Amino acid sequence: MMMQITSRERLLSVGLVVVLAAWALYALAVRPARARIRTLERIIPEKQEQLHDLQAQSVQYTALRNEFAQVQTQMAAQEPDLQLLPFLETLSERHKLSGHVSVMEPDALQPRSDYAVTIELHDTSLKQLVDFLSDVETSKSIVRVGSLHIRKNPKNEVLLDSTVGIRSPKPSTPALATQTVP
Repeated sequence: MMMQITSRERLLSVGLVVVLAAWALYALAVRPARARIRTLERIIPEKQEQLHDLQAQSVQYTALRNEFAQVQTQMAAQEPDLQLLPFLETLSERHKLSGHVSVMEPDALQPRSDYAVTIELHDTSLKQLVDFLSDVETSKSIVRVGSLHIRKNPKNEVLLDSTVGIRSPKPSTPALATQTVP
């Protein structure tokens, strides 16, 4: 016994099936795709910003790695028995500062990883001080100015009194000797 349906009912049934199929297609394919697109539109700019930050950090890392390699090369070329006090005495003589040095002594609170010397200068011109500090910073040995305190000389306003802290790493530091740059 088969049920007889009119053409109008058949048309309504087919229409209902088409509507249900369209709704299912939208629910199962279109809506998830649109949600994924909205998510990607939000996430892609964040990831691009993170990528730019990572690229900037990569440039910084490369610069630091190259600088570290240069320091290692400079330390390897440095005299292994560099004596900081005689080195600084020679520099002060070269800049005619010997008569202006009131104190030149090793820093009692120096860390184990480097040498430190404190120099007190009096009655020096700005040019003498700048030339001396420039030679310290640009020497082939790894010697750096760690601190600098400048005061006007109370007797002569043109001259300066200063205290300079100078540091040099000890070349036998195991951490630096065994470390390699990738």
